Amino acid sequence: MSEEGNTQSPARDRRGPILKVRIPPHPRYGKNVRQEVMTFANELQIDQEDLDQFVYAIGEAIANAIEHSASDQPIEVRCQVDGDKIIATILDTGRGFETCGLRNQTLPDEFCERGRGLPIMQRFTHIFAVRSVPGEGTTVVLGRYLRKAPGK
Repeated sequence: MSEEGNTQSPARDRRGPILKVRIPPHPRYGKNVRQEVMTFANELQIDQEDLDQFVYAIGEAIANAIEHSASDQPIEVRCQVDGDKIIATILDTGRGFETCGLRNQTLPDEFCERGRGLPIMQRFTHIFAVRSVPGEGTTVVLGRYLRKAPGK
């Protein structure tokens, strides 16, 4: 990753390996994080369909943090396999927002250009939670229950 983006090597805790990545809130770094998560998860032999959907949801969470946090502080992404699931936590220290009414959102009309991020995150994950405090930031937790990759 570039000088501005910062990746820590996967560490371990009692639940398993952890990937921690901190990036500046600029769109050019989203791809780097998605690639880091792919590399981390591939080493753990995660089914490709699970991984593709998980990484897609992470990409949406990062894009939202970059666009809506209105902060120049780094965005942190943590990823960990915990038993039969992979969990990502995306944190920003931006402006935050009111979270009432976030559950079971549907995709907007196909011609709408906005409002797809949260519904996409919900659709591609089994675990979805948002905690946001106006003026303090937002934490998004995304997770998928795992199948092992075929033949591994």
